[in-house]
Amino acid sequence: MLYTCVGRRSMKPFYMEGTEIGIYSAEELAYYIKENIMMLDSSFMDEGLCAFIESELGLGRIAGELIGVINRGGSLMDFLETFFVLTGLGSENEIISMRHSVASRAKMSPTEKYRLKGDFLVKGGKYSAAINEYNMAAAKTDENKKPKEAARISHNRGVAFSGMFCFEEARECFEHAFRLNPTASSTVEQMKAAEKMMKGKTGHAAEESDSALAHKYRQYLKKKEAGDISGARDLMREVLMELKSSYRKSHYSNM
Repeated sequence: MLYTCVGRRSMKPFYMEGTEIGIYSAEELAYYIKENIMMLDSSFMDEGLCAFIESELGLGRIAGELIGVINRGGSLMDFLETFFVLTGLGSENEIISMRHSVASRAKMSPTEKYRLKGDFLVKGGKYSAAINEYNMAAAKTDENKKPKEAARISHNRGVAFSGMFCFEEARECFEHAFRLNPTASSTVEQMKAAEKMMKGKTGHAAEESDSALAHKYRQYLKKKEAGDISGARDLMREVLMELKSSYRKSHYSNM
């Protein structure tokens, strides 16, 4: 489906909370909403976003209507539907689908919401904030009654620690997840990877590690120590891409 351009393209982006994603146009905002609908909550109804829509995108009328939704205590779906109806950037079927997604999220337990928010933050590289969400999810999860859910939280918390290069903490999380759910093969793989990365980081048995990720990390350390900032940055980017890939694998695995 093709849409005509709505408003103008901003010269400076509006950064969505919890991510490094910059929005430059109404079309990009519409795409962001559709792709992340299950992550959105009432905090998305932000007056700062409305101000951006008015001043940077030149959509004063739409911004005014969105502010009106906020002022009268409207729901998240009221806010989203107002945006999509007035911009024409969403079909009727897409809006119906969004209603179902928002309704489904509203039925989630606090644990599920915290975990989902943590997963969302990991995708955006906000690892420390993600760990806070996972901690809150773990605090509300009875490991005896829901061991697989607790394992999944611990596993993804380990992925977040890996993203911060806190490999010892990551290994502990993966070990805990494995104890709760020994059938999750991805947890075992991540636990071994964290152990190898930890050895590479501390300098012990570095040559024994056959982990490609650990090797790249050691190269990163060497380039950083040698003052090769550009080369170190490139390797860091590769390491983070592989860590994010492992996150996606753990997120969609049956744990």
